Amino acid sequence: MSEFVRPLSASSATAADQLADCSTAEQIELRYLNAANALLDDAAEIKATKTLVNVLTWTLARVIDGCGTPAVAGHVLHCLGKHTCTLAAHRCAQEEAAKAKEAGHAPN
Repeated sequence: MSEFVRPLSASSATAADQLADCSTAEQIELRYLNAANALLDDAAEIKATKTLVNVLTWTLARVIDGCGTPAVAGHVLHCLGKHTCTLAAHRCAQEEAAKAKEAGHAPN
């Protein structure tokens, strides 16, 4: 599973670190995102992505159980699907831009 982890682009990672003037909620989100990205980078480096996935899904199960409502599970799955689609669309756009560049076309 580790070999399938794609690193975030450098611009995405540094943008999260440079937003010092954001709201408290945004600062919390960025702190968690940076921590999760560091865990993913570490897991990919030591080929332990499967273990990380197990730990993260266990943690999500604890969140769902702690909220005590099945609707939370639906929300978690909805967010997972939405984020997965966003990443896939971004990856496709990058691949299309790379192919256009190789073909000598200017980006849109």
